[in-house]
Amino acid sequence: MKDLKISSSCPKLQISALSLRFPETQHAIWENLSFTASAGEILAVTGANASGKTCLIEALCGIIPHSIPAELTGTIALDSINLRELPLCEIYRYMSVALSDARGQMMFPSCELEIAFALENMGLPATEIRQRIDAAAAYFGFSSMLQQDSQKLSGGEQRLLLFAICQAMHSPILLFDEPEAGLSQGSMALLTQWLKELRSAGRIVIIATHNDALTELADQVIRLK
Repeated sequence: MKDLKISSSCPKLQISALSLRFPETQHAIWENLSFTASAGEILAVTGANASGKTCLIEALCGIIPHSIPAELTGTIALDSINLRELPLCEIYRYMSVALSDARGQMMFPSCELEIAFALENMGLPATEIRQRIDAAAAYFGFSSMLQQDSQKLSGGEQRLLLFAICQAMHSPILLFDEPEAGLSQGSMALLTQWLKELRSAGRIVIIATHNDALTELADQVIRLK
């Protein structure tokens, strides 16, 4: 895997006193959550169903509260950049996200257009977009499937396509919500290999997961109650 190095020598994602409460709930989902994830670290978020794992991923990437209304307090910062002060479209310059509902993230009539969309929004030149699409497609086995309808892929294939999109974006931060869901044994091995390469390349990776193998891979584990 090439061209994974990020420009900052050792960026850190700093989460400070993060609390979340939905309007219809009496109690907070979680309160005063603080942690730091540094470049080259994998952080796993574990816990029972309804413990707030997905909510944490959605809060970190701005879906909460930009798209899902909620009371969110605290700080989410990448080095000196306060990500909470940025509009949703700007947050995605710093992170790529694969949510648990892979089908819900499919928007275009071909795999190629799915990968290209984020790269075009980043304003990359056409030649670089082409190179990134081809490299990501080859890594995740989509080279012969680029013109296929993304909505007609299997659940596992759609999840791999999301990984290909994240890979093509070269983001310093990658967020995954239950990335193991629907994967075959071979695809799970590919995911594990990719995560190790991302760590070696200095990326910050945060995974909400029930999978013991992914948790054991992590450098830090946050257990939500």
